[in-house]
Amino acid sequence: MSVDPVAAAQWLEIQKKGAEPGAAASLSFEELLAARGVPAGAAGPADAAASAELLRLRLMSSALSLGNDQAQPASLQSQGVQALLNKFLAQLPKDPPGAALLAPGSAGADAAAAPLAAADDPLPENPTIGAIIDKASQRYGVDAGLIRAIIKQESNFNPRAVSSAGAQGLMQLMPATARGLGVSDSFDPEQNVMAGTRFLKDMLRRYGGNLDDALAAYNWGPGNVDRHGSASAHLPRETREYLAKVKGYYSRGLG
Repeated sequence: MSVDPVAAAQWLEIQKKGAEPGAAASLSFEELLAARGVPAGAAGPADAAASAELLRLRLMSSALSLGNDQAQPASLQSQGVQALLNKFLAQLPKDPPGAALLAPGSAGADAAAAPLAAADDPLPENPTIGAIIDKASQRYGVDAGLIRAIIKQESNFNPRAVSSAGAQGLMQLMPATARGLGVSDSFDPEQNVMAGTRFLKDMLRRYGGNLDDALAAYNWGPGNVDRHGSASAHLPRETREYLAKVKGYYSRGLG
């Protein structure tokens, strides 16, 4: 919006001459704001466009109410512009965008000031997911902390996670593996965790409880571990990093 140049010129001319006697009174800008319940010194109009419109209307009000136009009484002119002002002010939001500068201690301000979670931090564990992990731990005899460490590395506790290779859900089951374990929906947290823990238990049993072999098989596949072993020199870099991270999370209880 732009300021009306005619009204602005009239207003400037009036400022030079001074107001003529008998000019109709009009509400000041501060009084208009007070009428809307905005305290003195509070944030101004909602945005720059609203501010420009208010200025334009106010200039029109001043020019018409104090000007020397005899086409109609100044009081009627002022009333007409005042009606426009009141209508415009009524359309402004009660809590303008300027209020986004939240007062300290408000909930919004506290949220805005909160630091972003580090990329390596786990998402807050859903209580339901926690109960499912405990259930799987009890059913298959696998430490709940190890299950959590694997979920942390695989999906960061996101039940909708999908890898570039197509692995799905909390424990990143490949579709063929999921089908073999009887999973109908890999994005269902309970089906995914129960099947993933069962697969992990099978790997631990297959490799005599050797955690490195079991984790390598979980990530790389048991066929590859059977053919090449889990010695560091034989593992792809991705699997070596996987072993280090999962064991690190497990030992620090970050799962």
